[in-house]
Amino acid sequence: MECARPARLEDRQLDEIRRLEERMGVVLVGYERLPRYRQLSPGELERLRSLEQETGSVLVAYDAQAR
Repeated sequence: MECARPARLEDRQLDEIRRLEERMGVVLVGYERLPRYRQLSPGELERLRSLEQETGSVLVAYDAQAR
């Protein structure tokens, strides 16, 4: 599956997002539409969490069928 593309935003929209980031103390990331999240079984979720720990990354499971 390919990675999502960044959202195409106008300068005015980017300014609003930056102000919101400052107020909330967070980093916001905007993407084009993404497929739905996949509902994982307990075993799948356990393996995903284990792999996150091994790789030091955050993994997100999207439903590959819902493009």
